Amino acid sequence: MDFKQLVDATHFLENHPDAVYTLNLDGQIVSYNQKLSLLLGYGGKQLQHQHFSDFISPAEAQRIAPLKQRALSGETIHFTADVLHREGHVLTMNVTNIPIYQHHVIIGIYGIARDISQHLQLRLQHTRLSAKEQLTASLPGLAFFEYETTADRLSLSTHFATLLDVSHHRLASLDYDEFLLEIHPDDRSVFEEQLTLLQKEGSSTVSCHLRMNQKQHYTQQVQCQGVRVEDERQELFSFLFRETARHTPLGGTKKTDRSQQDDVPDSTLMQQQEDIRKLSLYDHVTGLPNRMLFLEEIEHLTRKKHPFTILSLDFNQLHQINEQIGFDIGDQWLRQTSQFLTEQLPDMYCSRLAGDHYAALWTEPFDELQLKKTCLDLLSVNTTRFQIEGYELAAELAIGISPFQTEETTATELLHTANRALSRAKLKPQPAYEFYTSELDLEIYRRHQLEQSLRNAIEQKELFLEYQPKVDIWSGQILTCEALIRWDHPEWGRIPPQDFIPLSEEGHCYLPIGEWVLETVCQTLQSLLHNALPVVPISINLSSKQLLHRDFVQTIRTCLHRYQVPARYLQLELQETALLQESEFIKETLQQLHQLGIELTLDGYGSGVSSLNSLRKYPISSLKLDRSFVAQLEEDNSPAPLIKSIVYLAKEFQLTVVAEGIETLEQLDQFREFECHAVQGYLFSRPVGIEQLPVVLKQAVLVPMESMKKSPKKPLPSLHGHISITRLNGKDVNVGSSPILITRSTNRSVHFYASIRLPVNHQIELSLQLTDVVHPKTLIEPLALTELDNGLFHYSADYKIRAQSSQIMKALETSQQLKLDEFFMLS
Repeated sequence: MDFKQLVDATHFLENHPDAVYTLNLDGQIVSYNQKLSLLLGYGGKQLQHQHFSDFISPAEAQRIAPLKQRALSGETIHFTADVLHREGHVLTMNVTNIPIYQHHVIIGIYGIARDISQHLQLRLQHTRLSAKEQLTASLPGLAFFEYETTADRLSLSTHFATLLDVSHHRLASLDYDEFLLEIHPDDRSVFEEQLTLLQKEGSSTVSCHLRMNQKQHYTQQVQCQGVRVEDERQELFSFLFRETARHTPLGGTKKTDRSQQDDVPDSTLMQQQEDIRKLSLYDHVTGLPNRMLFLEEIEHLTRKKHPFTILSLDFNQLHQINEQIGFDIGDQWLRQTSQFLTEQLPDMYCSRLAGDHYAALWTEPFDELQLKKTCLDLLSVNTTRFQIEGYELAAELAIGISPFQTEETTATELLHTANRALSRAKLKPQPAYEFYTSELDLEIYRRHQLEQSLRNAIEQKELFLEYQPKVDIWSGQILTCEALIRWDHPEWGRIPPQDFIPLSEEGHCYLPIGEWVLETVCQTLQSLLHNALPVVPISINLSSKQLLHRDFVQTIRTCLHRYQVPARYLQLELQETALLQESEFIKETLQQLHQLGIELTLDGYGSGVSSLNSLRKYPISSLKLDRSFVAQLEEDNSPAPLIKSIVYLAKEFQLTVVAEGIETLEQLDQFREFECHAVQGYLFSRPVGIEQLPVVLKQAVLVPMESMKKSPKKPLPSLHGHISITRLNGKDVNVGSSPILITRSTNRSVHFYASIRLPVNHQIELSLQLTDVVHPKTLIEPLALTELDNGLFHYSADYKIRAQSSQIMKALETSQQLKLDEFFMLS
């Protein structure tokens, strides 16, 4: 592919007013003009071949990746991005990406970037200062001063031109040091001491008298009063300067002309200063109180022990509107959504927290029915459209509700509980409302318990490995086995890997666990070789974080040597996301592993996060298709062309393709048609323990046999409910609940589906509650569970009090039909 066109693209654009650059298909900078270097703080050719993600946060990279992909698909894209300067501060940029074509093929991206950080800051500053200017204009002899220490930015009201005898043009160019020169040399230290007091948060307000006006030999006397203001991420210091008197040439004093006409009482000035402080606590777009003032109101109600409930409301659209349409439309969106809230909630104290995320205070005693009605009325907005300059914009409002419970909780914590309820509401199939309860969610409680136990799981010998064969798709011959880590928790029973592997990475346990897996697999291979049993390569799943450790290759080499295992018997599987970092270190690590004779498999391929170029750059031997393909093929045949394309490209790169999650003969036939090389799944073999592994290997060839319990596809009679744990291993437990779908009940037992795996024995007691139905607490004991092919679990449980079964049986008689997958939001 000829990249000369990419290099030449910016040759004639050196005089372009914006930063210009080109990216190749991998996202690396090929060429750029000098303005990009100056903008990011780099010199010379330091930006050459750097990846664009090096200059943005991981979260921003994840957000922008789909936009880049759209540009590589032929679309011109406009978006905003937060970009990191070399010195660490963040720049907000408007970015345009245009595909570059050569012979009707896209070979890269042409980019234009404009720094709008100062524009956004000045717009906010202008709006804020204009509001305060209007407030101070009505009072004579009053000037307003605002200083941002982090940005070293000074804002002065227009009356300073009169106070200091300077032109408005000169006033606009004054910086902080020049402003200090307008204060008498003997008084400058006094003013700076007041500023220091505010910076140390030792005082909420300060006051002093100063002599000012360098041109008039500092004859102007002023009273200066200051206050510290927190404005989002800025540290602001606001001061009011009031003219008091001016020295005459003869040494006397006289009041200023304005003071003679209309002297301002101290009480008026103090009230004015309080009004200005409040202005800084109101949102400049909507006019609503901001987060700081909302928290003050919560603290006030808490001190009075006045009952209240917090509603956290998020319309979930502003970011997309700003990015795709523009900030002006975004501002109008904010005005219309805030107006909607204030009209719908006339008796509530409303606030804008951030983005199009609002909060409201219900200051009546807690009334769940009335709050539900209010929420349902508000949620009707999701079925309407906001008309803004020809655009029809839809909301995705979700609401979290949290009542005040104890005065020992801080205002920030109370708002956090409402936001947690909001997060849960957003997880529902349609944006909805959710009440917060003081108990933790059942999933959160379980997660916390597992996190605490995981650190000692190796020492307690709770971890073990199972091995699942990969077989030739046509013959069933065993090609390799995959080592799958398992955890047998003493209280929670068998823990699925997807539940504890993320915990290990978050809790930094992945290194010792990874080393334990490597050690155990090498021991297994040594045992098979020593006993002259059939041996196939065994693969290990890697965390991308393991690849970043400098001793990783040496650890592999040492372990193989210790157990005298040839490298060809060890294979490594890495997630597709591990290649997103475009790290030279990772590339070098993979090359060293390849040179050792270790084959590498790219797991979860086809999820769309890595480019085809990864197959060329890295020493990959095989691809394992993302298991979502199997699930999608259950619904329709739309993934088929993509699978065929992947298989075709893999053959071009001389890679083998493995289909994962094959459970039925129908699925096997589909992937045979796609010409995949190998399959893995319950159709040929479930994962087996170390005791059964030699038996399976001796078979050499496996016969497909359907054994996995399939999830029901037809609608079922169903009741919505929740379960929570009341007793576990003889101890009382008080946690929140997890949703279930009840499908059958007798006078002895109840059957339901859940997305969470719980221990099944007589050491656990559950409380069952129907949704939106008031009935006595129903206690049950789970006796059996079956894992379904879609990851859900089917439970049967006995009633502890059989008389309680009648309530469930009666409700089931009039229940609606519902598909299982729809209830649990599974794709």
